[in-house]
Amino acid sequence: MIKKVKTLNWDELSSSHKEDYVCIEENYDLYINDKFIEKMTSSPKDLKELGAGYVISEGYLEPGDIKDVHIDNDKIIVITNESKMSKSKKNDDKNNKNNNNDKNGSNSMNNIKVPLKTIFKIMEYMSNITGVWKITGGTHWACLFDLNGKEIITIEDIGRHNAVDKVIGYGVLNNINLDDKILVSSGRQPYVMVKKAVNAKIPAIISKSPSTDKGVELAKNNDIVLIGFARKNRFVVYNGFERIIDEDK
Repeated sequence: MIKKVKTLNWDELSSSHKEDYVCIEENYDLYINDKFIEKMTSSPKDLKELGAGYVISEGYLEPGDIKDVHIDNDKIIVITNESKMSKSKKNDDKNNKNNNNDKNGSNSMNNIKVPLKTIFKIMEYMSNITGVWKITGGTHWACLFDLNGKEIITIEDIGRHNAVDKVIGYGVLNNINLDDKILVSSGRQPYVMVKKAVNAKIPAIISKSPSTDKGVELAKNNDIVLIGFARKNRFVVYNGFERIIDEDK
């Protein structure tokens, strides 16, 4: 995920030749069976999870549609039943795919409660994430947690979208039920990021960064608990205030 490069470092008084670590990025082509879907730029790790997560989070397939994921050099191939391809063909127009069906029935009926102590557990974990980000400052990270605040998986990537796709893909490939999990992210939560949770049927998002008007609107339409600016002992609830409970009271 990282490599050393030679650098010239400047400060106020002098310059010096040094070496520094930077993130590695690679390009991949994503397929569903033999159908080309997307060109992707990603960190060269957790590629099966990336493929599985992307086709779920972008609305191409449902978790049960995926049979396997193969990596063939720079190709990520999601294997599904041929009969499922008709659904993805309807999604060829990415603009239509991202802007329609904003109301997800299964998420709208979800009434999970998020304990306040779980939020604080997750925030403490967030503040101690190190990994590649600590070395390079060049990655985003995403995590899955259960409602008790137990970490399931944390993955880093050069892209915030990829990191979210990879943890979703991890859940799908490991048969983890996502409709009672919390998605945690280092990145902003605009419409396209909240939409990933909607499509994956994840009912709660906690991010260290803010959302946007369209992201908040989408969360409201789908009854998603949306929390931003989760840092140290503070956070902002954009949606789902009534679903955050203090069990100690």
